[in-house]
Amino acid sequence: MAVTNFAFAHRASVWWMMALFFVGAATAFAPVIPSSLCRRHTTISSQRKYASAKDSVETKSADTATEVSIWTEAELMEFASQQGILLSLSTLGPGYRAIARAKHNETLVLGYVEGFLRPGGTILHLDKMEVFRKMVVKAKSENPTEFSQGGTVFGIGLLMGYICLLYGRDNGYSVGEFLAIDDEERQHRKLVEFYKRSGFEIVRYVGDGIGDIPDRILWGGCGTLMRQDIDILLQRWTLLLKNSRANKQEKSSS
Repeated sequence: MAVTNFAFAHRASVWWMMALFFVGAATAFAPVIPSSLCRRHTTISSQRKYASAKDSVETKSADTATEVSIWTEAELMEFASQQGILLSLSTLGPGYRAIARAKHNETLVLGYVEGFLRPGGTILHLDKMEVFRKMVVKAKSENPTEFSQGGTVFGIGLLMGYICLLYGRDNGYSVGEFLAIDDEERQHRKLVEFYKRSGFEIVRYVGDGIGDIPDRILWGGCGTLMRQDIDILLQRWTLLLKNSRANKQEKSSS
């Protein structure tokens, strides 16, 4: 996969090295770490109940994609272009960033996903995704006939996530993992439900307990830890994209 370097990944590279150093010492310093690191310390038990083993079982029983041929980067780029979107991926060291721009006006940055390849393991760390709704609305108003906001119910984020997972897969990584951050209860529940629908499974809730200190350091906060095999996600997403393209072709021919 052709990639280019960018400055942000230096921050990511330094960050994971610091994280790995402090994780090992975190438990020893537990007594001086404030419980206020989490938004709702007094209701942590209810949050753990929300992300309980029952939720994990329900997620595992969700529909899985029929085995399909995973798209190449070129196929993904072609699909995105048909939706009026240009995708790019940049890397430096373990860090990566995917950016989506409007095809008709590349100054309109629609969103980005960034993270890093965890060293010495198999996990692609999905650190942050952001979609700029104002830019998406503007792109749609400027190019209403071609721009389709990603072609699926999961929007532009799925396209950016797809290219990141491809990058991890090409480098020998097999698992995608991220934390649905818990800054506000309602939004947190929406995030968890959204990513469950996209194919991720709940691992557990990262709270403010001593045992959660390493994960809080790694992710920078509290929330629901979610994970899935990269191949499972890519097969599922490929099927979604293929169905979207077929539906669009059917509508245009009728």
